[in-house]
Formats: sequence, structure tokens, C-alpha cells
Amino acid sequence: CGSLTQAKTGSVPGQMLANTPVYSLPREMLMQADHRVLEIGCAAGGLLLLFDQKLRFQHAPVAGVEPSRELAELAGRAFRSAARPLNAVLADPASLPFADGVFDVAFCDDLLRFLDVRGAQAALREAARVLRPGALLLAWDLAPPAGRFRWWQRFWLRAYGGRIASETSLMSLAERSGFDYTRTAALRPFFWPPVPRASFIASVLPPGWRREGDNI
Repeated sequence: CGSLTQAKTGSVPGQMLANTPVYSLPREMLMQADHRVLEIGCAAGGLLLLFDQKLRFQHAPVAGVEPSRELAELAGRAFRSAARPLNAVLADPASLPFADGVFDVAFCDDLLRFLDVRGAQAALREAARVLRPGALLLAWDLAPPAGRFRWWQRFWLRAYGGRIASETSLMSLAERSGFDYTRTAALRPFFWPPVPRASFIASVLPPGWRREGDNI
């Protein structure tokens, strides 16, 4: 999880290449400057820096959790250099050092494939715990090869380790990990690596709310 590739794509220039859809996420996720934002698996901190450039976060908790000491230190240096209210936290995603219900939105990108099923479930359970009721988690990761160009996708996936899971599998795992509601996020395009992503949104519903099919 602490590879040089991730460190590069975790930078702001890397986000331009690897995670093109993130540019519209502050608008699509209805993010505000005073929102308490969490990124689980923040690598070198590029995603939070990119969001901060768009929103100019105020002095609310904005944190990037990273299990790799090397990458957490890179993120910390980047945040201090930018002189912005962002915090890099070295921690296990399965044991987040935050109180219940403290964040307004959370992101988990390119992390779940590095965890076994039990570890991914623990990380999702922790994400559900630290989000306030009604807040959203947006997660994405590499998707299994599919469609006409699956041979091309398999070629690129050989260079990337981890457990590649489908959207259906990940959403099912999230619903077994404390989330009441999930739906496909359909994020695109991702230019690097040139393979599809499995992406989904998950939420813990506020008291009194219930899910009926795809409706809340």
C-alpha cells in the first residue's frame, strides 16, 4: 500500500491523471467549506489538497488517514507546506482514532483492494461509525476486467496488486458493515491505469428514516 506509484498518484498532479472525476466531487457531494471531511487511505494527500483548493476548508476537522508511515509523512509535509487546516493521521483503517459521528463526508479510494475481506469489512464498519447519520461515504477502487476490452484491462491489472472486487460485492460488504444504504456512484473517466473502477456511495440513515427498494 505504500508503493511509489501510490505516492505519485497521491499528489495533486497525480490526481489530475489518475482520478479525473474528483474535480466535480465537491459539487456533486454538496461539500461545504465548514464540512468535516475524512479520507481513508490518503496516500500523499493530493485528494484533500485538491478539495481544499476548490473549497478552502475552514477550521473544521479535515483528516487524511494513511496506514503507511512513509505516505503519512509525505501527506503531513504537503499539508504543512500548504499551510492549510488539514491533518495527516498514521492509523489503521480498521481502528480509526476518532469519536462516533464526527465527519460530514468520507472518501475511501484505492484502499479496499489491499485488505482481505475481514479487513475491508472492519474498515467500512469504522467508516460507518465515524460518519454522522445521513452523511455519505464515497469509495472507489479498481474493478474486475469486463466487456470487449477485458484482455486489455487484464494486461494493465497485472501490475497492480490486491483483491479486485466488483461494485456489487463491495456494496454488499458495506451493507454487512453497518451501512443502511448503498448505490452505484458510476465515477468516470479514470485515465490511469486505463481500467474501469468500482465505485459506490454508502450512508447510515438518520433515526426514523428507512429504505424501501432504491428509495429512502
